[in-house]
Amino acid sequence: MVQTDRYDLGDNRIGDIEDVLIDHDAKIVALMIGVGGFLGIGEKHVAVPYNTVHATTKDNNKFYLVMNSTKDSLKNAAGYKYDRTSMMWMPENAPATTGSSPSSPPPRR
Repeated sequence: MVQTDRYDLGDNRIGDIEDVLIDHDAKIVALMIGVGGFLGIGEKHVAVPYNTVHATTKDNNKFYLVMNSTKDSLKNAAGYKYDRTSMMWMPENAPATTGSSPSSPPPRR
């Protein structure tokens, strides 16, 4: 079983996988990672391309996910928020929806 935690190449914990984004062909395109914050307060959600992540094992033969990035670089990346009305991840600075579909939607949840 793969854990939901993400690590950098130095074995430092980066954040949690909050969601998996798939395209219309049912292919995984990105992972939504929660970084920063404490107990979910102040946490930022960042979309990370799926092909930048790989699985490896620790000394106890448990799988974990690694990417070539740091927590600081993810904290500085563009953030997303989940819009419950449209049921989609939207850029942090996007206005709240009123239930209508945007003209170019991000990958669906």
